[in-house]
Amino acid sequence: MTGTSRKKVTLQTLGRKVKNKERIVGMECHDTPSAIMAEELGMDLLCCGSPGPMGLMGHASMDTVDFEEQLYMLQAVLRGAKTPFIICNLPNTVACVSVEDAIRNAAKVTHLGADGVHIEPTKGMMPMLRGIATAGIPIVGHFGVQGERRLMYGYQTRGRTAADAASIVELIEASIEAGIVTVLLEHATEELTKWCFENLPVPVASLRSGPHANGIFQVSSDIIGCSAFPIPPGGQTFGNVWQNMLDAYTAYFNAAKSGQYPRQEDSYHMNDGEKDKFLESMARRKQRAA
Repeated sequence: MTGTSRKKVTLQTLGRKVKNKERIVGMECHDTPSAIMAEELGMDLLCCGSPGPMGLMGHASMDTVDFEEQLYMLQAVLRGAKTPFIICNLPNTVACVSVEDAIRNAAKVTHLGADGVHIEPTKGMMPMLRGIATAGIPIVGHFGVQGERRLMYGYQTRGRTAADAASIVELIEASIEAGIVTVLLEHATEELTKWCFENLPVPVASLRSGPHANGIFQVSSDIIGCSAFPIPPGGQTFGNVWQNMLDAYTAYFNAAKSGQYPRQEDSYHMNDGEKDKFLESMARRKQRAA
């Protein structure tokens, strides 16, 4: 079923899929063409997150991504997709300051037309999560590797030790109590993700965290193989759009430089008799100037 013929995906829709053991499929999405394709495919969940400003706009890390950039890309996604459940990342800089700021910034996302927000929680953020949830805004909590806290934890796989896995579970359970509606695990061990999938009361999505989950999630630039930075090693990609683009740009550059482009048959021409009139008018103008 394509997105154009289905109803809007809601939390209730996702809940029915979980109950019926249907796999939920989603991805990071940051541009209108990708959103159109996601709509046509019938994807369930789209997230406008920090990887977009990084992969598409060259930010070396999430630390320099502004909330306004996320909102700009969110609007591009909303122009292309209508039926998926669409969320937007709330960077730590706008989610951690105060409860009031967190609610106000989450509301900016939903006022634009998104369905909820994506947040990387810490234990100190429970009041903010409660405030946003109390305001009626759904929250997807991001655990495991949290890119916005790379300076603290790095990008190493999380949950390799029993102690680390237990600490992540404790944070997830506190976040669920505070009001998050879905858990997204990134670069976590399969064992940790499987435990969460089998024991938590909310849906669990896996971003390179194994197959045991209600939903599978991936970053669009990694799916298509096109980013300003190298694709993370060890993951499966489904295309090489970088090479496709490079091939096309190279062909254009060489054709333009050699004179093969543009082709003569693609040129536009004046209507019959207009060329002579034009040349005569230019000649008269030159005579007047002399």
